[in-house]
Amino acid sequence: MHFPTAGGPFFRHLRMWHAVLVSLVVVAVVAFLVLRPSDGVRSVPGSACRPGDSAREDVPASPDLDGDGSVDLVHEISEDVDFDLTIVPGSKHGPDGDRTTVLAHDQLGLPDDVQVGDEPLQPTVADLDEDGHADLVVSEAAQVLWGGPKGPQAGGAHGRVTLPDGWYHTAPVAGDFDGDGHIDLAVFKDAGEDRDRELVVLKGPFKRSGAPARTVKMPSPVSEGADPVLVAGDANDDRATDLALYDSAYDPPLLFTGGARTAGGLSKEPARLPEGENVVFGDFDGDGRQDVAVGRSFIPSYDEDAAPHRRGQVNVRYGKEPGRWVTMEGGDFKEGFGTELGVGDFNGDGCDDLAVQLTKKKEEGDARIEVLRGGSEHGLGSKPWRATKRSEPGDDNSVDGSLFAVHDWDGDGRAELLLLDGDRWWITDGTDRDEASFPVAPGKDQGS
Repeated sequence: MHFPTAGGPFFRHLRMWHAVLVSLVVVAVVAFLVLRPSDGVRSVPGSACRPGDSAREDVPASPDLDGDGSVDLVHEISEDVDFDLTIVPGSKHGPDGDRTTVLAHDQLGLPDDVQVGDEPLQPTVADLDEDGHADLVVSEAAQVLWGGPKGPQAGGAHGRVTLPDGWYHTAPVAGDFDGDGHIDLAVFKDAGEDRDRELVVLKGPFKRSGAPARTVKMPSPVSEGADPVLVAGDANDDRATDLALYDSAYDPPLLFTGGARTAGGLSKEPARLPEGENVVFGDFDGDGRQDVAVGRSFIPSYDEDAAPHRRGQVNVRYGKEPGRWVTMEGGDFKEGFGTELGVGDFNGDGCDDLAVQLTKKKEEGDARIEVLRGGSEHGLGSKPWRATKRSEPGDDNSVDGSLFAVHDWDGDGRAELLLLDGDRWWITDGTDRDEASFPVAPGKDQGS
């Protein structure tokens, strides 16, 4: 009897069908693993991130006013000469717009001579008196709404942080700048009666009267006429908070490191960062060390000024190479890549991602956001970048939502973008899917 040999047609067909069957099984398994619902943080293929890192505490901490474990949305906004504070309580589904509370100027106990700005601002949230409840610091008057089991209340205790005489353009920012375990406040003072412009550090803990344990004044580190924005974060992985100051896209931001042996806890001399208009902190490559990103859009502050014919950029300094800056360009020429930055872990892999806003005209509400994935071997080199844009029709032109904040709003282990278009909030995930949308003004129907 004749049997086919191993290389004959029968065995060749058998091996071929066996290979096809194995391939189909592999495809089915991969599809199941990719498409099945996720119950928590998962590893991303090729990522250097460690999933456990996504549970780390934010610096500064996420705003949770009532202590229920959900992030609350708080912002201050002015119309004419009045000042309002809006609080949107958080929930497991994100901020609950139906429970929005608006506290007016007089309810906050603010004096009538408080100057108000045009842009919505995020109040400072921190436990200043160390009673276990988050407090709210609002406006340049540094008015404090003291926290309690249900959060700060309009009719509850309020006070005012004791600031040196002078002009203040923003609320103080919070951080443990000397690393002693107490929350401090830092604020920039414009010229007052003493004609001096200063960086002021208010040492914690604070009394209910608003008085700090100590007030430390530092000579102004910025040039005359500059109106710096202050950002607190961690740039060197110690337990002390660092402080960045920036004013415009054409002046280099400054970085004071915390934990120094000085009266205020901040280094005597700041380090100069690459020129840019905003600074953020995060761990983009998943190595456990903090990185710094600086955005520079090259878009002028006033729309009547012509923008140079070049792409915007983001400069990143990774913690593993503190002496080297990596430059990434994005968008098209004159498209303003880098006007705003936000940091969050959008895919829950334990590595921070970077949200970058592009704005051709800063005064016209023209904006879109690209999310740069962290976690590649080289940090933010991961592609493709994800683009997000939300628009609302206006009287003249549509208004695009601008980047306002980044937090894990629904507590699912992944951060979401919070966009504001002037009348409406949008919450989207890092892949451009909507999580929620609701009007800024309670009870105002603007569609969804």
